[in-house]
Amino acid sequence: MLRLAKDIRENRHALHSQFYVNIKTTVATTKLGLLWWILDPLFLMLIYYFVVKVVFNRGGENYHLFLLCGLVTWQSFSRAIALCTRSLTNNEGLIKQASLPMVIYVMISPLVQAFFYTIGLVIIMIWNWPVMGLQAFAIVFPVLLMILVSFSAGLFLSVFEVYIRDTGKLITYILRFGMYMSPVLYGPERIYQLESVPAYAKFLYSLNPMVHVIGAVRDLLFYGKMFEFRPMFITFVVTLLFMQVGLVFFRKVSPYVPKML
Repeated sequence: MLRLAKDIRENRHALHSQFYVNIKTTVATTKLGLLWWILDPLFLMLIYYFVVKVVFNRGGENYHLFLLCGLVTWQSFSRAIALCTRSLTNNEGLIKQASLPMVIYVMISPLVQAFFYTIGLVIIMIWNWPVMGLQAFAIVFPVLLMILVSFSAGLFLSVFEVYIRDTGKLITYILRFGMYMSPVLYGPERIYQLESVPAYAKFLYSLNPMVHVIGAVRDLLFYGKMFEFRPMFITFVVTLLFMQVGLVFFRKVSPYVPKML
């Protein structure tokens, strides 16, 4: 991680430039520009609200906001993962021409998605302003955790995509399945309270970092209370260890990546 910090410090101007270019390019791909990143989660919220609340008569009070917290978080995470997977193959020309550390290309996508994620979180804060308090400032922790998780996974997936070009397609299906295995449409307590779910399955479910990220966001912005510190701290520690393993793996294989691109 010390080497990563050094790479960021030495290439901070290039990182800032790539961050700005990626945001500008992403916004330019839609006619509505930045407005689309506000409308997109709202449209999804309406669809799932209709299915869950109207058709199946499930959910609860203010289910639309409950749902929006999960959708905005999951969308940002899944987009970051998908873009991280293609971060090396999409920048083939730059990698072969520039001397920028390749880890920077993997880092850009989570940072860009965190920017758009913040827009969605601000919408929720404004919409649910009666419960907002000082605890809302702690939202930086789940946002940071989302960045670290997607970046850590991207260290592996970006390399896999170079060697196995169908990795990105496979990840699309895994993310679709992952959405239903994460508490996007429901609260995690539903899984923990089900007697039909064995204990080992509940334990595996708790290992999903997005369970704790989405839960923390809902605690802060939906319920208006501070999230539980212990599960978030454990998730942070495990994610940092996973990231360190990913950095070691990435540095070992990165010298061979330009030849494979």
